[in-house]
Order: sequence, then C-alpha cells, then structure tokens
Amino acid sequence: MTPTQIDTVSGRIEGALEAGIYRFLGVPYAAPPTGERRFRPPQPATPWSGVAPATEFGSIAMQVVGGRASALGGGPALAAEEDCLTLNVWTPDTAGSRPVLVWLHGGGYSVGSSARDLYNGANLARRNDVVVVSANHRLGIFGFLYLGEIMGEEFAESANLGMLDWVAVLEWVRDNIANFGGDPSSVTIFGESGGGGKVSALLAMPRAEDLFHRAIIESGPPFQFPDIEKASATADKVVATLGLAKGELDSLLTLDAEKLLDAQVALGAGGGPSPGGMSFAPTVDGRVLSDYPEQAVAAGASANIPLIIGTNLDEARFMIVMAPHLADGGPKIDEAELLERLQPGFDNDVAPLAARYRAVYPDLSNFDLLLAIESDQFRIRSLRLAEQKVAGGGEPVYMYLFRWTTRALPGLGSIHGLEMPFVFANLNTMRGLAQSPGADVLADRMCSVWGEFARTGVPSHEGLPKWEPFTISDRSTMVIDDDWTIEKDPLSETRRFWDDMSTGPDTRPWSRVIR
Repeated sequence: MTPTQIDTVSGRIEGALEAGIYRFLGVPYAAPPTGERRFRPPQPATPWSGVAPATEFGSIAMQVVGGRASALGGGPALAAEEDCLTLNVWTPDTAGSRPVLVWLHGGGYSVGSSARDLYNGANLARRNDVVVVSANHRLGIFGFLYLGEIMGEEFAESANLGMLDWVAVLEWVRDNIANFGGDPSSVTIFGESGGGGKVSALLAMPRAEDLFHRAIIESGPPFQFPDIEKASATADKVVATLGLAKGELDSLLTLDAEKLLDAQVALGAGGGPSPGGMSFAPTVDGRVLSDYPEQAVAAGASANIPLIIGTNLDEARFMIVMAPHLADGGPKIDEAELLERLQPGFDNDVAPLAARYRAVYPDLSNFDLLLAIESDQFRIRSLRLAEQKVAGGGEPVYMYLFRWTTRALPGLGSIHGLEMPFVFANLNTMRGLAQSPGADVLADRMCSVWGEFARTGVPSHEGLPKWEPFTISDRSTMVIDDDWTIEKDPLSETRRFWDDMSTGPDTRPWSRVIR
C-alpha cells in the first residue's frame, strides 16, 4: 500500500486514503502573509520538523462569509483568516507520473475557497488517473490593493498579490508534485468564473511561463481588470474610508484584518457579484501583468498553450439564485431602465444593441432581455479572447457552448456554474442533479474529456464527434447537451450584434443585474 506520508520541500506531511484516492489537505505552499508579509509577494513556506497533518482543509481567505448562498456545492464551515496560503492534492497513487490538473476556484476575486464539496478532486482523479490540486489564495483587498503609488516601490506588486500566490502554487507543483505521483511537465490549469479570469491572467503573466502546459477557462473571460490608474484611485478610497492621514499609511500593515475587510465592503465590493462590482481584481500594472490577456495572447503570450474556453447558455440567470429579490420574473423595468443598466462598461450607445435583441426575442420581458444580453457578455468576451489566441498563433483553441438544462433548477436553464458538477463528476453537490435524466452520462463525458485534454492537449472521448479547433473562418464550437454536436458559429445572429460594440476591460455584468 502506498504510504500516506510524503516529503515536500518544506517538510513531511501525512494525508489519508479514502475510496482508493490519497488526499493531502491544507498543505502550506507559502509563508503566512501576515505581519510584515501583509501586502507583499508570497514567501517560501516556513520549513517544519516532524510530520505535519494534512487531513483537513486550511482556513479560507479573508472575505465576507455567508452574505449570499451558492446554489452549488457546500462545504465545511471554515474560519476566514489572513493565514490562508494552503493547497490540497488528490492522487490515485504517489508512485508514477500522471498529468496534473490545478483548479482555480471561482467567486469573483473577493470570495470563494478550495474547500467546497463541489471541488473535491477525488472523482476527477480516479476516473482519469490524474493528480488534482486546488488552493486558496489572497482575495479582495488583501490580494489586489495597489499600494505602490502611496507607499513606494516596496509595494509595487501589491495589486496582483492574489495572482502571485497562484505563481507560488504552480512553483510548489513544479517542485513537489512528483512525490505525489504527478508529472511536473504536464500541468493543466483550469477554473470557472473568477477562477477562469485568473486562468486568463496567468496566460498573460511572464512569471507563470513554463509553469503550466494547458489551460481551460469555464465562463471566465477577463472581466474587470483595472489599470494602474484605477487601482490607485481605489487605494485612495480605501485610505479615505479608513480615515488615515498621509503619515499613518504604515498602519495598513498592522490594522486589524476585519477593519480592512470592512473598508472593502464600504466601497461596495463585499464579494463576488456585489453592487460595487469587483473593485479588487487582477490589475494591468506593467510588472506582474503587463497587458490585458486579449492583447497579450494576440502578441504571442502562451502561444505554446492549448486552450479550452467556453460558456453556458444562460449565465446571468444565476443571479436569480444569488439575489432572491430577482425571483418571480425579476423586477419590472421599463425600456429606459433597461438601457441604464446596460450602459456601464460600454464605450458606445447600447440602444441599438438592445433593439436588435428585442427583434430576436420579442416576447421577453425587459428584465429577461437584460439577462439574455448579460449572458452573452460572457460568450462574446470568451469569443474575443479565443479570437486573439488564434491571432497569436501556436497551439489551438477549442470552444464550447454548454446548453444542457436540468429539472432540478426549473426556469434557470444552463446557468453560470452548472457545468462544474459534471467536470468534477460530483453530481451529489447539487440537489436533484444526480436524479436528472442524462446527468450521469454527461458527467462521464465531461470529466473524461477534461482529463483527456490534460493528458494529451486534445479534448476527446469515445463516441463523441471530433472536437475541431476554433478558427476565425468557421468558429467551430462543441455544443454540450444530451448529445454533443459540433456547430459552426452557433448563435451567429446575436454574435454579430456585438461587432460594433466596444466593451472596456472593466466591464462588470453581474452588478447591472442584481441592483
């Protein structure tokens, strides 16, 4: 029997064996980002002697806990702490050399953790004979507050600490994963929603180069990436909210963490789809993230990385779950309010876009029309990233559209996040999903396709049509439903509506829906 004790570069750990899968939870990959390490890049984990237990998840990152409940995948009640830089590993065996999948959790850039039942990597590891890694990282004000302008060069990279944490995760994988039966030369990063946005950012980060070899972005195009000017303005607002004078800025390093979190909430950025949007997010700072992902991949960044990218048909209907006041058909909004809600994030007039959608969907209420357009924000932004990746040359892009629906979520269609229980083969994390007709078949297919992509760089599964790479000329897309079909440019009519629409990189669709 494979031992449950494993050596890492920082010390020996002891995990557990359950149902044929070894799991190692709460493993430190960096030193606690507390005290003098607050607002600074991650440092190597402090070595330990003896054997450290690795059987429970570590603390989650500082965040607003319990503000809104997710429809998918609960998990253990864990404390939110600054000391949160831990990761988890699931492996079928610590001998051998298997492909590695590293999961980046969602939740925008201010909430979420790796401990959700939905993200349990055991089934994904078992079905595909792969190693699965997940991690926590700094979120919100702790991970994305830019202090370089007001506190100097020592804090010049503070706008992207949450992303530098992910670089530290990938470096840990490079240095340790062979001891867990993983192959450090075959690493796939994948994430959904904000996790997909983090994958998008890693594609454009020079420091992540050579640390991963394939990538999957699920409903996570790079929304809401501020530039350094906007990040500086946010920092000024934080200082003003905390009532700090110019000579008191050093107190940011010693203030109680809850006070910093209160300042984040006061700015309307409590977490995830909050009314203030994602004010704290990966930032184009010219150092850690030198350009927006679209521009970076068009210039050849990550040209050697094959990519799967796609969205769900009814992304924005997830807001009905997140915000109960949107149930029962949503608010009755008139045409003027529809346009008012749509306009932020666009550089040109949205009235023609709304009129075109109205012509296609004449029977929708104004609120449902808003949901349809906001759902397409995800699709269009994902298509634009795919187009730029193709323009940059190199390894192919594979596009998908997830269209499967379930009676377990009546009226919500193919909502944001619905694909995840199938990717992880964790159908029991959503009430009623395991009993939905066809769900088990879909889980077998999606889990296997993601695993095969991690193994070979080509998504495939016996019995499915060949997944053709996406090109600008034919826009080949795998439409995922009870039957999987390749379609050329699906939903092409509404896609063309966006050709003359300019969406800034700080687009924040969720906040327009939930208010």
